[in-house]
Amino acid sequence: MQNWIQEAISRWNATKVKLNPPASLLDIEKAELALNFKFSEDFKQLYLVVNGFEDCDWQQHMFSFWSLDRILNEYKESDDKDFIGFCDFLICSHFIGFDRNNGELLKNYEGHGKEKLEVQTLKDAVIGINADSKFIY
Repeated sequence: MQNWIQEAISRWNATKVKLNPPASLLDIEKAELALNFKFSEDFKQLYLVVNGFEDCDWQQHMFSFWSLDRILNEYKESDDKDFIGFCDFLICSHFIGFDRNNGELLKNYEGHGKEKLEVQTLKDAVIGINADSKFIY
């Protein structure tokens, strides 16, 4: 397991975040097929260890990482088919996800626009979220 994943899970466990069991590679491939999108390798590495947070649980800075099922459900319900969310802040105040066309990480202020995240990888986004970095807001 990658060190950044171990650190994230240790932090989440220490703050009693309820984590879902790992997704399987087949689960990830099914989600990719349904979304017509290939997740990044770091996304796959994380989700093979933990399939997001249970229900709508959130970590200490009020971010919630979604299960694959929630990712699919949120995408189906959304009018924006160019955005694939995987995380929200403060019960949907804004979302973190992928630009479906190019895989870039975005913040989505639903109805108020999207902007590119200051980091390029999910790994750096997770580290930033857990560190309460200003770029994530």
